[in-house]
Amino acid sequence: MKTFKIPLSILGFFFFAALTAQDISNIPPSTTGNEIASETTEKTYSIYSNGKVIKNSVNITTTTSQEIMFEEEDRDKVEQDRVASKKKITKTVLIDNDGDDAYDEKIVFTYMGYNGSDFTLVSNDDQLKVAVDEGENLNIIESEVIVIGKLKSKKEAYVFTNHKGETVEFYIEDYESINRQE
Repeated sequence: MKTFKIPLSILGFFFFAALTAQDISNIPPSTTGNEIASETTEKTYSIYSNGKVIKNSVNITTTTSQEIMFEEEDRDKVEQDRVASKKKITKTVLIDNDGDDAYDEKIVFTYMGYNGSDFTLVSNDDQLKVAVDEGENLNIIESEVIVIGKLKSKKEAYVFTNHKGETVEFYIEDYESINRQE
């Protein structure tokens, strides 16, 4: 009888461990991780200044992170349906204002959206302007201007309305003049 108790106890222990290891009901549905993607593009834009056309180039690094979320009713299922969640999009823009090999300004801004809006910020003199992506080039929207000397704190939002009529709320995290000669 003693020889049956030990193997039976061990078998019961492993059976209990296997049952409790399969319990996924205490895992929150929205905290399963993030997806992160990054891409870098080069664009050009032209500015008319003092009767001359000046071509500037920008290097735009876009980093997108999105929380992976699932349907609440699929909580206990192995194959769960994903829920569309907003992405946090961070763009770092390096601007070459004078055609040399060095970048002159750096702008970092963030916004939330379902799709990465095809816009960026560029500078002209002491202003930041919204520029919309048009293939290889950027089209500057003259009505969307932020004076560099009057930049708000990171807690205040700037609003831009894209070509689809959707408003995009963005925050300028950092502005830095790298090689500007004053």
